This record gives sequence, structure tokens and C-alpha cells, in this order.
Amino acid sequence: MSDEASAARPGTQAVERAIAILECFRADTRPLGISEIARQVGLNVSTAHRLMRALVHAGFMEQDPVSERYRLGIEIAVLGRRALEQAGYHLAMPILARLCADTGESVSLGVRRNHEVVVVEQAHSAQPLRFDHPSGAELHMHASGMGKVMLAFGDIALESAVAHLKELPRFTDRTVVDREELVKVLTDVRTQGFAVNREERYDGVVGVAAPVLDAYGIAHAAVGVQGPTMRMTTEKVAEIAPLVRAAAAEIARLAVRA
Repeated sequence: MSDEASAARPGTQAVERAIAILECFRADTRPLGISEIARQVGLNVSTAHRLMRALVHAGFMEQDPVSERYRLGIEIAVLGRRALEQAGYHLAMPILARLCADTGESVSLGVRRNHEVVVVEQAHSAQPLRFDHPSGAELHMHASGMGKVMLAFGDIALESAVAHLKELPRFTDRTVVDREELVKVLTDVRTQGFAVNREERYDGVVGVAAPVLDAYGIAHAAVGVQGPTMRMTTEKVAEIAPLVRAAAAEIARLAVRA
């Protein structure tokens, strides 16, 4: 190994370890102690503590002065918001709000991250009985209307897109877990231009989603409307689908100009 590579490795290793520490807080919403963090990342406590001091100093982590446990810092939210602004998705909020008002149901904007959909914006229904995806929610693509439209309008063949999914966990009796069947579902989605999720992720919840397409017809984002089955009947889904497609197309135009 060259002297240059040897010198670069320690810095690279520190960055990789810092990223691994931040990843500890992706699924775990509670504050974590330094011993838990060190164990999850596979570091000794002194090394983990040194890295945590740097992350706290940068504002990416915060430490509770009483419990001495750590949580994500506000700088993470600031960077996340900047990323949405640079992508142009922050401009979608008036469109999402209008779609929410027109349908009476909660609306979400999701983007693709590897094999998941991440919810980045929402408009909440005024109905007392509703279904909301929280900001930052991570959804399996095969069991999400937004995920299915991004798979159907991806940049590779449907068979390859499905084959690349790591796993297809079953969430309800309606979840599509057979890969051949999923390819057929995505073929229909591509033909009709939208996806319907009928209690495939949550019992009692139906969703309709449409792709936000770029100039090449590829979807890296999607708009979804979701609500309880008692209101999201077959007839209402048919009424909502064109509205969702129109909103997604409008967002696509905004993102291009951003």
C-alpha cells in the first residue's frame, strides 16, 4: 500500500465509523448510551466516545446533560431540509395540500432510497379517522403504492427491479410476496399509470399512488393518498386516481424548474 493510501485510510475509517454511529439512530428513536452505541457499531467505548464528541461538536448529535444519553442533533434536520430544497420537493407542499383538500384523505410524497420509500412531505386529512405516514417513515417498496409506482417506472426491466429487492416480507394476508406475481402487478401499474395498495401493508388502509417522472420517464419520487377502507372504496379510488396522477405530474414540472 502506498504512503498516500496509508495516510488516507485513518480518515476514511473515521468517516465510516461516524456514519455507522448515525445509522444506529435510523430505526431506534430512543436516546442511546455510549455503551449501546459502541456495541452496535463494534467499537470500544473510548473510540465511540471520541467520535461522539466530534459529532456533538458539529451539531449532528446531542447529549442529554442528565442521562448522558445521545440523540440526533438539529443539524441532521437542517441538512435534510436543504436536500429537499435542492431537489425541488419543498415546492410540492401547496400541491399536496390541495390534493388533500380535494380527496379528503392524507397525502404523502415519498422518494426512493435503495430498496425503500422514504416519506419526505405530508399533508394531513382533517378527518378524525385517517392514516398518516410520519415524516421519515421507511416503507417496503413491494407493499407500498408509492414503492410500486417507482418500481414500475424505474430505470431497469421489471423482472430485474423485482429480483434486486432483498426481501418481500408479508405484512397482511394481501401482501404480494411472490416475485412473479409482483412483476405482473407492476406491469399493470405501468399500463394504468398508478398503483393501488389494498391493505397490503396495513389492515384497514387503502392507498393510491402515482409516479413523479423525470425528463426520461423515470420515477425517483411518488405521490400517495391513503385512508381507511370504509372511505377508500373502489368507486372513490377510481375518482382519486386521476387527481393523484395530475398532482404527481405538476410536482414533476416544478422539480424540473427548481
